[in-house]
Amino acid sequence: MFIADGGGSSSSPLPDYVGKQQKLSIDPSAIPAARASFETALDKVKLQIRTIQDLDVSPWAGDPVSTETADHFNNRARSDANSALDVLKGYQQQLQGTVDALKATEASYRQVEGDNAALWGKHSRA
Repeated sequence: MFIADGGGSSSSPLPDYVGKQQKLSIDPSAIPAARASFETALDKVKLQIRTIQDLDVSPWAGDPVSTETADHFNNRARSDANSALDVLKGYQQQLQGTVDALKATEASYRQVEGDNAALWGKHSRA
C-alpha cells in the first residue's frame, strides 16, 4: 500500500543556510527593481499559501485506501511537521523581511541623497 510502505514522502536534509540570517548586497540604484522583484515573489507565495489552505483532497474512491491516502495528503500539505504550508509561510516571512529591509534601505538612501543634494546646493551658491 502507498502509505503503509512509507511511499510518497521524502525527508531531505535542509541546506546549511536555513534558519540563518542572510545578507544581500545591492547597488542603491537597483533597490527599486530588486524590491519590486521580491514583492512579486511575495505575492506569488501568498497565492500558493491560499491555494494550499483551500485545498482539500477527498477520498476519490470512497474506500479505506483512498480515505487514508487523502488524509495523508491533506495532513502533509497543511499540518504535519515541515508541511508545504509551514514551509511556504516561512518563505513568506523571509521574503517579507527582505521587502521591508529594502524599503527601509531605499527610504534611507533617498533621505541621504536628499540631504547631499541640499548640502551641495548650499555649497554651489556660496
